[in-house]
Amino acid sequence: MIAALAGLALAGEVQRYAVVVGTNEGLESDTPLLYAERDAERVADVLVELGDIRSEDVLDLRDVDADRVRDALRDLAGRVERRKGGAEALLFFYYSGHGDEDGLRLSGTVLPFADLTELLHEIPVDVRVLVVDACQSGELTRLKGAVPAEPFEIRAEDRLDTEGMAIITSSSIGEDAQESDRLQGGIFTHHFVAGLMGAADASGDHRITLTEAYRYGYAETVRSTSRARFVQRPSFGFQLSGRSDLVLTRVEDPGRNAMLALSGPGQWLVFEGTASGEIVAEVSVERDALLSVTPGDYLVRYRSDRGIREESVDVPRGETRELVAKDMGAISPGETVRKGIEEHKAALALTFGGGMLGPTGPSLPPSAVGHVGLMADFEALTVATRLVGSGLRASNEPIVIHQARIGLDVAGIKKIDAGIGAFGLGVRAGGDLTNQWFDTTGDAPSRRALTGRLGPLLSLDVPLGRTLVVLSGGTDVQLYRRYDVDMESSPLATQVVPTVSLELAHYVR
Repeated sequence: MIAALAGLALAGEVQRYAVVVGTNEGLESDTPLLYAERDAERVADVLVELGDIRSEDVLDLRDVDADRVRDALRDLAGRVERRKGGAEALLFFYYSGHGDEDGLRLSGTVLPFADLTELLHEIPVDVRVLVVDACQSGELTRLKGAVPAEPFEIRAEDRLDTEGMAIITSSSIGEDAQESDRLQGGIFTHHFVAGLMGAADASGDHRITLTEAYRYGYAETVRSTSRARFVQRPSFGFQLSGRSDLVLTRVEDPGRNAMLALSGPGQWLVFEGTASGEIVAEVSVERDALLSVTPGDYLVRYRSDRGIREESVDVPRGETRELVAKDMGAISPGETVRKGIEEHKAALALTFGGGMLGPTGPSLPPSAVGHVGLMADFEALTVATRLVGSGLRASNEPIVIHQARIGLDVAGIKKIDAGIGAFGLGVRAGGDLTNQWFDTTGDAPSRRALTGRLGPLLSLDVPLGRTLVVLSGGTDVQLYRRYDVDMESSPLATQVVPTVSLELAHYVR
């Protein structure tokens, strides 16, 4: 949650200042936060990198009390007064930490909102932007601490032709704001920062305005918290006069940083280095987006209704790397479960295919096999069950043998994701009923066999979006007993039968 007022007035340079406060500790009764100070660091970085605020004009306060904030704001007021002259000036104030309806809770002290706004008004600037991500308590998803407000409309121009104060809060009256372990930060702050990095650029002019940043942060916070036990709705209040929106950041100059050009509607996640790295941004893209990032290596993950795709990319300073969703590598729903990418505990697929079964008796050739079934991927193991059918016709003069076989089996497979797909090693067990009948001029009664089978299994999965091509093979050790029409049985017998199959698995969840 942020904002760097980036933009020049038509006549003369706009002086821009920022005060960024992050404190994990509140009052003695407050559960310490994990990410408030980290959020403040991200905000300060974005203001300097994209907001055209000089680092010496960003007052970065961490783990401070109310008196330290008061003193810093009074000192800043004197510095602005000495420098301003006739130039226009803007101040951005950001806070992340504990709070309630009375004020900010900082390291055992309270700074009332009335005192804060009075101190901000004493700083001689034309526009003040106040962003507060305040928390109250913590639990599984730690809770942070004013009427919910839909995004407002202001005309956007790259000049400071507005004066007054805009206040943005991460939640509404009566609501708590939420931290996320997955995002490692406040949910609203994360999305607001991503918006300032370029995700909020609805106009496509590479300038992120106050309207765009708030609209994007509002929508993404509501979306992200809609799956939680309560929905968090940011709010705003503003007293701005003039005719222009405020330009907060600019992302059109790749020479200042590095750029990711994201092409394709859906959700995009940018990880630092690998999937186990820090989430740099989680952004919603309607069509295309240009995102400013620090030069380095990233894993970019794309999610839509058609599935998940990933690509690793190196982005040097001053360059732009384009990522087109449809050209990225497909990730199967099963792999997302095994890697913990999705919240679902299992991915369920319908399977169908065919293959070949080795000879199941003397003088019998291999037989064609067809099967349908279900497959469930869990984090530790994949379980698959199939209904299997096969048939053959073999001639061995003077007799023609007909055989039909139907069975059921279940497999447990450990899959390892690598490269183009996943390799699997497991065990399959099942049972079959086999019927044989004969065409002959002699006496050859029909007979049946009950077969149990168990054996190792190897597999290779190749993902095609939500569908897998699965090649598998193994060796079944079969134990069977034959029965004639009068139910006379033969002794138990064993045989080893190789199998190979090719199937399609389509995920339905």
